[in-house]
Amino acid sequence: MGIIILLGFFLICFLFISSFIKSAKKRVVEQKGSFWKGKLIDKEHLEYEDDDSPHTKDLYTLYFKTDEEKPIKINVPKKIFDLFNINDQAEKKVGELYPEKK
Repeated sequence: MGIIILLGFFLICFLFISSFIKSAKKRVVEQKGSFWKGKLIDKEHLEYEDDDSPHTKDLYTLYFKTDEEKPIKINVPKKIFDLFNINDQAEKKVGELYPEKK
């Protein structure tokens, strides 16, 4: 009986992890497949504590409005975050993960 419960637990964990990976992969594929031009309307730096570590982590987010008035929110590395200022024009090309400053 105990082995069946253990196998069930591992099956549920496997399904949860594979679902998470599939979802993350889908977001990256969608982001790489998109094309837009727009303007940076906001940027946000969030510092948060990681429960598994004594260190804090950083999350850098850029908020754009496309030329078609569609809002775009992208989490980016610090290097890209620092390149942009509010009202900068940007272009996101197909195949690229992040937009370029224009």
